[in-house]
Amino acid sequence: MTTEISDPTESPTARQDVPTKNFFQRLAGALFAPAETFEDIARKPDIVAPLILLIAIGYLTTFLVMPIMDWDAMANAQIEQMRAKNPNITEADAERMVKMGMGMGKVMGWVGPFFAVIWWLIVAGVLLIAFRLFGGEGNFAQALSATLYAWLPLTLFSIVMAIVARARGSFDPTQAATMVKSNPAFLVDLKEQPVLFSLLSSFDLFTIWTIILLIFGFAALSRLSKGKSAAVVISLWIVMLVIKVGFATLGAAMQKG
Repeated sequence: MTTEISDPTESPTARQDVPTKNFFQRLAGALFAPAETFEDIARKPDIVAPLILLIAIGYLTTFLVMPIMDWDAMANAQIEQMRAKNPNITEADAERMVKMGMGMGKVMGWVGPFFAVIWWLIVAGVLLIAFRLFGGEGNFAQALSATLYAWLPLTLFSIVMAIVARARGSFDPTQAATMVKSNPAFLVDLKEQPVLFSLLSSFDLFTIWTIILLIFGFAALSRLSKGKSAAVVISLWIVMLVIKVGFATLGAAMQKG
C-alpha cells in the first residue's frame, strides 16, 4: 500500500482537482482568506465579472458624489495655485481657467471608471513583467484577474468615502485623502506641509490592504515565495511613492516661487 505525498512546491495552477470557487466566494475570500482564494484565481482566472463589478461601483460612487461636489472649494484651491505661480494673473483669466478646470473635472468624474480600467491593465502588466524578470511564472490573464480582486479594498474605500460625503452633505475633493481618516495625513495641513501630507496619505490602511492582496495574488500565479513577492510588490510601490512625493515637492517649490 502506497501513500501519495503532495509536492509542497507544486504550482497552484497544477491542482486542477480542486473545485473552483464561484465569483461571490472569490470576493469574500480575496478579502479575508487571500492565500487559498488567490491560488484558486491563479488556477482559473476570471476577468469579466470583477471588472464589471469595479466599474459599476465606480459609477455608483460617482453618482452619489457628483451632486454634492463642492466646486467652490475646488475653484478657490485652483485660483490660489494660479496666483502663487503667477501673481499678475487677472481676475478674468483666473475665472476662465477655473471654469475650464471645473468642466474638465465634471467630465473626468464620469469617465474616471474607464480610466481606472487602463490603470488596472498597466498595474497588471508592470507587475507581471517584474515577476517574470525575477524568474516567476504566470500570464497576463492571471495577472489582471489577481489585480482586479486585489483592488477590492480600494473599492471599499471609495464606497465608504461616498457614504461619509453624503452624510456630510458635501464633498470637497481637496480633502478627499483624509475624509475617511484611514491614514495619518489628517494630522498635518495640506497647504502648510504638502510634501509631508502626500507622504502620510500614502500609508493608508486600504492601500496597505491592497498591497498585501497583490502579494498573495502574484505569489500564487508566479510560483515565487511570498517573501520574494513582497519584495517585488513593495519595491514597485516605493517607486510610485517616490514619484508621488516628488511631484508634491515640485508643486510646493513652484508655489513658493
